[in-house]
Amino acid sequence: VERKVQKLLSKHKTTLPTELKHRLTPYHSKPPHLYGLPKIHKAGIPLRPIVSSIGSPCYALAGFLHKILSPFAGKSDSFVKNSAHFVQLLKTVNLQSQDTLISFDVVSLFTNVPVDEVLRIIENKLHDDVTLTERSVLQIGAIMELLEVCLKTTYFQVDDKFFQQKDGMAMGNSLSPIVSNIFMEHFEKLALDSAPYKPSLWLRYVDDTFVVWPHGPERLQTFLDHLNSIRPSICFTMETESNNAISFLDVLVIREKTALATQVYRKPTHTGQYLNFNSNHPPHVKRGLIKSLHDRASTICQDR
Repeated sequence: VERKVQKLLSKHKTTLPTELKHRLTPYHSKPPHLYGLPKIHKAGIPLRPIVSSIGSPCYALAGFLHKILSPFAGKSDSFVKNSAHFVQLLKTVNLQSQDTLISFDVVSLFTNVPVDEVLRIIENKLHDDVTLTERSVLQIGAIMELLEVCLKTTYFQVDDKFFQQKDGMAMGNSLSPIVSNIFMEHFEKLALDSAPYKPSLWLRYVDDTFVVWPHGPERLQTFLDHLNSIRPSICFTMETESNNAISFLDVLVIREKTALATQVYRKPTHTGQYLNFNSNHPPHVKRGLIKSLHDRASTICQDR
């Protein structure tokens, strides 16, 4: 893989500045390795597999390509940047009596994104982008060559054994979030344009979607089936409001007649334990913790 990346970069050495080519060219790289993060809030405590690509042959190249692709995400009306942005978007929502609050989640999005399809989507966006030359000296063909290598190099090491991920992209690849966002914007347009019944509100943060559904429970199931029929690898799960409330990101959304109020959401496994004030951490770390908790609460907690 290292030689392949070196060969591709040498192919475009007349276009790339010498310093940039040197920075992107891998030398003495190491293979990506797999580790797991326990999901303590789920039954059985499953592991979330992460492939660390730091120091791998495509690591620097992926960061370079991320800057080229970043303007392509976040252009849709459904885009949610973070919790604060989500709370602001909810301020204008007015509910009807028949509305239901719903959240949809894509199962293992990164590892199920159809790579060949998203490469075609990105290539079309590159051709339509009139500002591309401001971000990259490379031609579209060269960008696509390098991007394909980064997205399709999915091997990793566990102990002394090597494995190849067959589908999608790895969690840990710096390109995975931006490429997944680009794909989901394309996917949701296909899904919503062809849906027999449409939500009155659809807001999405990567693979999590907040929905206001006005058409009743039977048509809701029809809509879920429709979402799951668009692409075989993209499967949605669904959660409906309980006791007039539903969680989304770290926000608890509460129905209050025709409006939505918000509070900080904490998972059932939350212990309320933070940094001990008597620890030997520097004072600015302790002050920063208090400030971040205060800012989070003041941003998220909103009444209507």
